[in-house]
Amino acid sequence: MKHRRKRRIPFAAYAALIFNGALCATPFMAAHLISQAYGDKRPAFQTTPEAITATRQAMDDRFEAISLTEDAAPRDVWSDLVRTALEEREMARVRGLLLSASAMLDGKDGEALRARIAVADGGGDDAMLQAALAYLPYDVQDAYERQTKSIVSMFSASAPASALPSASPALARIEPELEASSAMATVLIEDEIEPRVATNRLGDLRQHTLAAVGWANDDNTDIPAFVLSGIGLILADPEAREGASVAMSTLRTRTQAPVPFKLYLTKRIEEIVPVAEVKRLLSAELGNELRYTSDAQAVVERVFRTAIDLQKLEPLLAEFRILREISHDTSVESAIAIVSRVQDGVDLRAAGLVAAAGGDRAVALEHLDGDNLLETARTAIPMTNALKLQLAGIAACLALLAFVALTTFWKSFTRSRPVRKSAVYLMEEHPA
Repeated sequence: MKHRRKRRIPFAAYAALIFNGALCATPFMAAHLISQAYGDKRPAFQTTPEAITATRQAMDDRFEAISLTEDAAPRDVWSDLVRTALEEREMARVRGLLLSASAMLDGKDGEALRARIAVADGGGDDAMLQAALAYLPYDVQDAYERQTKSIVSMFSASAPASALPSASPALARIEPELEASSAMATVLIEDEIEPRVATNRLGDLRQHTLAAVGWANDDNTDIPAFVLSGIGLILADPEAREGASVAMSTLRTRTQAPVPFKLYLTKRIEEIVPVAEVKRLLSAELGNELRYTSDAQAVVERVFRTAIDLQKLEPLLAEFRILREISHDTSVESAIAIVSRVQDGVDLRAAGLVAAAGGDRAVALEHLDGDNLLETARTAIPMTNALKLQLAGIAACLALLAFVALTTFWKSFTRSRPVRKSAVYLMEEHPA
């Protein structure tokens, strides 16, 4: 009986099978990983602690690059920028530059400033401001102190009327009024240094009704501003109304340079609001009106509530809330400058992240390097267990590819010599 000799499958066949299998599986695993991490759209800039930290670091890198663009020393460049901002009475920009001093000062100045901040009492932005002031020239420090000096210090420097020996009861009675006046002055100065959100830029329902009457009678009307005012006054919640106020200010900005946010906002309004239908309804109801009446106001409110789909309107209201957060993190005027560079919804979320991470730093960076402001926004991807497993799978495939390639390369140079076997004893014979 004749036995067929078994042939061993060569190593090259195994190597080719493993290599090609890993090579085909790796791209699919990588694509699935990217899809889970980023989704099928551009990543949204969410204000997570990780994203805020990464964005703030990117902003510091931009400030460092700005301080190195001039031939002068970074400390001189930084102090000149602070002096210019003080001369222009842009206190938000001054504050942003002071908070960015640790990034703009290099060498021994930067190390000393960071050490001073580390041992300061309290910590936070106040400690950074006080530490940065010490590195400004004396004239700039004096200018800063003069502009930020509170009126309440002038009242506290004088003794209260009731403490004087010859104080009359009349003076003692007016002392609380003086204290109240000083407190009010303090609030006014704080508002001047850090403007708060204004909610009256949409007007009121009376003004909006007059505009509706004029539009119904074919008067010249700024349609995007009119519709935006109606949305903010009639359909928006208080938070979205504040954001709509910022949007209105941006929409009415008069500049020679194009403002991308105007085009984006106008397009969004036209997509959501049936402008032709609103005009038809208003013309049918208010075509004979010539002035404001309470009935006309009721008609305008009813038309906006019935003609506009609230479900379609909600994404726009969400964007208005982002505008509100930007204005709270900076100021209304600063928010207008930042938002003016927004071209789409993704840019708007990036602007919200930059404002949340930088605050007044974003104000200073917008003035110094506005074209690259939104590029500093960073998205942090949370490492879930699923992503970790997929990363481990991709790493294993890459390791297998490397192992097979190196093993095949090694075996191609180390072929073993043929071995002869004895036909009698089936023992290996090695040549002498």
